[in-house]
Amino acid sequence: APCATEALNFTSSCEATEFNSECLCKDRSFIETYRICVRAFCTIGPLFEAKNATWTWCDYPYSDQQGSVAGRIIIVGVTAIFFFLRQIAKAMKLSQWGLDDWTLILGYLFTLSFAVSKFYGYELGIGRDVWSLSHDEINRFMRVFFAFEIIYTVSIGTLKASILFFYLRVFNLVSPTFTMILWCTQAFNILNCVAFTIANLNQCKPFWFAWEGWDGRHPGYCVNLTAMLVSHGAINIALDVWMLVLPVTQVLWLNLRKRQKLEILCMFGLGIIITIVSAIRLRVLLNFRNFTDPTYDAFWLHMWSYVELSVGIIVACLPSVRQLWRDLVPKFKRKIGVNPPSHASTIPEGSARRLKDIHSLNGDQPSPTSGSAFMSTASSPARTRSGNTV
Repeated sequence: APCATEALNFTSSCEATEFNSECLCKDRSFIETYRICVRAFCTIGPLFEAKNATWTWCDYPYSDQQGSVAGRIIIVGVTAIFFFLRQIAKAMKLSQWGLDDWTLILGYLFTLSFAVSKFYGYELGIGRDVWSLSHDEINRFMRVFFAFEIIYTVSIGTLKASILFFYLRVFNLVSPTFTMILWCTQAFNILNCVAFTIANLNQCKPFWFAWEGWDGRHPGYCVNLTAMLVSHGAINIALDVWMLVLPVTQVLWLNLRKRQKLEILCMFGLGIIITIVSAIRLRVLLNFRNFTDPTYDAFWLHMWSYVELSVGIIVACLPSVRQLWRDLVPKFKRKIGVNPPSHASTIPEGSARRLKDIHSLNGDQPSPTSGSAFMSTASSPARTRSGNTV
């Protein structure tokens, strides 16, 4: 009330007989003076109450970002389809079960919490103006945001671990040096995940200050949360790029036909989608640092975080889905009477080695014979199409 009374002295377009909402809400001098006064003398809680009263009195539109229900269903559905197709491929024993499968399952379970919250986010305050929420609703939102920071960190770390474990299984016969590079990358990924998880858990002192300290009524302190989130996002992008380069350096040297190389490179290259989504999420984080309307801005951060995790799951499932496709399509063609021509009797030695290599890249453990061929293929200098050294 004192701020509103003082602001009346600075109105430029309203006469004393016109001190009503219709005139004052359009008077920029009055609104700006009132805003400066409230920010100077009010703590964050009363400031939100004053802003909410202004929005109601002036009939300003509130933000109402709920997103598309159809879009949410599509993302959740497509992710689930790829995940369960991978499990079907494993059940059919098209490839061996390994650490990449366990870490992917763990990452998928964590990602499900994002999927559920996408349907209940609006009730949690996500996508709404922070000043339209009650004190308890803001506390609840801050708890949810705190939990999602940790869930995202663990989820993205486990998904990267799954992809790296897959690399270790597929390229384990290439060279000791490349295997060591993969293990070092995996160690960095795990340490990065653990370090930022611990940092998130200890971002505020006392612990509960992370969701109750926003109103300025409680003693405590927090680290620069935005700087920590941006750092984590930037490291993730750098790791994504590195993980894109790793398989390319090996596939290019494999003794495969150009079409087969292109298929495999395209499969691994789809990981660039993760990098693009991560970059978009980082851009959202940089805008989020203003923190003028955190509950509304959280909608975009939450959305792109979930898209990034979903794309990560899909990319991790692609090799197994490709296996399933290569196994079931020929069977289906034979069942309907379309028999593909057989070239088994005319396959040259170089092509035979290429077929063994492609099976290895599909995730199968090669036999000792194919393993030696793989070693000689992957670690040799450039080769001609017939497999002879240049």
